[in-house]
Amino acid sequence: MTTTADVLIGAPERSKDEGVVGYAYTLPRSAVLPTDTTTVLPDTAEDLGFVSDDGLAISTDRSVEPIRDWNLDDVRLLLTEHSATITFTIISWTVAGLKAYFGDENVSETDEEIVVKINGGEIASRAWVFNLKDLNRKRRVVVPNGAISSQGEITFVKGENTPLEIELTALVDDLGEKIYIYTAKEATDPVV
Repeated sequence: MTTTADVLIGAPERSKDEGVVGYAYTLPRSAVLPTDTTTVLPDTAEDLGFVSDDGLAISTDRSVEPIRDWNLDDVRLLLTEHSATITFTIISWTVAGLKAYFGDENVSETDEEIVVKINGGEIASRAWVFNLKDLNRKRRVVVPNGAISSQGEITFVKGENTPLEIELTALVDDLGEKIYIYTAKEATDPVV
């Protein structure tokens, strides 16, 4: 039976660890990724910092071509293209967030400063994890193989934060999947 508890909002789940925002992470593609809403992320997970209030958007694009019979009626559809993209904006200029946006090899730090290099080099794909929670129900979006397909304009404006908008293209993993969305079921009272 459907209840109002099935109407979920897309709020991030913040980490309870001190100094960690904890709802958007990147990991090496070789990392063991979670397959549920509660598994603790491996130590290789890097916290991306704050994400803008636009949240996380997942878009899919499916193109088909019809097969027609002699009467020119559509009798079947053939999938010709499929893509899945994820869009979000990092608003924290942390080393992990900058590496996610510009690529690991283009960000370095010293005791005094962070240095970013902008160039046309390829940015390696990686795994991405986003934690969400609404009341007592957790959700987790896992992108095992996400490649940056577009970067938004970086604007330096007085009185505004400097956003790092990312569009990921979800490439297939070893199982042929692009994105996993795990949603905890509503807790029910045990039958007595």
